[in-house]
Amino acid sequence: MNNKIYLVGSMGSGKSSIGRLLAKELNIPHYDLDKTIESSEKMSISKIFEIHDESYFRKLESAALEEYSKYKKFVISTGGGCILDENNQKILKSGLVIYLKINLDAQYERIKNRSHRPLLNNNNIRETLKILDTSRGEMYEDISNIKVDVSNLDKEHVLSSIMNELKSN
Repeated sequence: MNNKIYLVGSMGSGKSSIGRLLAKELNIPHYDLDKTIESSEKMSISKIFEIHDESYFRKLESAALEEYSKYKKFVISTGGGCILDENNQKILKSGLVIYLKINLDAQYERIKNRSHRPLLNNNNIRETLKILDTSRGEMYEDISNIKVDVSNLDKEHVLSSIMNELKSN
């Protein structure tokens, strides 16, 4: 089994929580890129977007991905936009990529009341989610080795689905 596992998907798909559970199940380290960036920058992702901009954040994200990808085994929870960078895509392809797919309705229900999503700082969250999915969905599909639709599953069932896929790969 590939011990370099990357979780990709839209915001609210569960990359952070599933990453923690999967790493625990496999007994390997988990790195959440957003959390590592917040820790190193000593501020939230929203604050980074506010003080700097998205481009600055994406550079930090790429640097974190490159750094943690050098380890021998891990589960890395990426940010939703991590796949936008071509070099990041190359790094992701060096491991096993699991796409946590979520439909728009389920995604909206999960994130509608969260204030820490800088790309959703507008009045039409649902429309923004749709635009992001249109621009990124195909990229997630293309880069992934395993796809799990998490829309109607709880965390335990998502983890079980992933473990079954890993055993059959």
